[in-house]
Amino acid sequence: MEKEIIIDSHSHFGPSLSLGIEVTTSELISQMRGSGVSFVVIIPFPSTAIASNEINVRTLEESKRVKAFIPYHYIREEFDKEDFNPIPHGYYGAKWHWMRGRQDFVSNYSVLNEEKLASLIEKVRLTGKPLLFEEELRFTEMFVDMAKDLNIIIPHLGLLGGNPSDFLNAFRKRENVYFDTSLAEEKTIYEFCKKIGPHRILFGSDVPFGNMRGELKKIMALPFSSEERSLLLYENFLRLTNYEVEKYEKDC
Repeated sequence: MEKEIIIDSHSHFGPSLSLGIEVTTSELISQMRGSGVSFVVIIPFPSTAIASNEINVRTLEESKRVKAFIPYHYIREEFDKEDFNPIPHGYYGAKWHWMRGRQDFVSNYSVLNEEKLASLIEKVRLTGKPLLFEEELRFTEMFVDMAKDLNIIIPHLGLLGGNPSDFLNAFRKRENVYFDTSLAEEKTIYEFCKKIGPHRILFGSDVPFGNMRGELKKIMALPFSSEERSLLLYENFLRLTNYEVEKYEKDC
């Protein structure tokens, strides 16, 4: 492709029951056109996914209709059911979000003692797909210790789970732990890239809490080489998910 690929690795899609808002297909396409983003990962809002699996199904179906959309499967609170599939066919990753805790605020540490958690981790590992994982720092450390063979992506450089610097120090030597840039400050993004390498950082916007153009502007403003910038913008994502860009034409 002549034009550089840009993959937004973190955006919401559909309605949020708790916030009373909705991220529509037209809104995402508009933001893609306005920013130059080529593909976007779409993820259900937690409150909607917890209420019903229907939004997971809708997310997958919309990605079949709009080829620039890349679906992630939201891991619902019923993960301990025997037949639960954390990443069904057609999805390129999964989202774990404050499981059975207070959303964006307090982790529920009893989840780490769930009998079926080891089975869930193994199921995700077998898919070879990444897990976008958001919890408090200590919870995240404990989970990563249990899931040494999983590729785990921490959103916002850890911003919502604590202090990004603490996340950086905790996972600096964990090569299976990655971070996305959504909502993070430019200087923090640059610090992470310098200390753990651009091969472990992915560009994300977290629409609707961030916007593609503004979040991408941060990446483009930093003094990266073209090779380093390409890692953040799409190469790391393709390596982690095995997504095949060549199969699709940009259709927005």
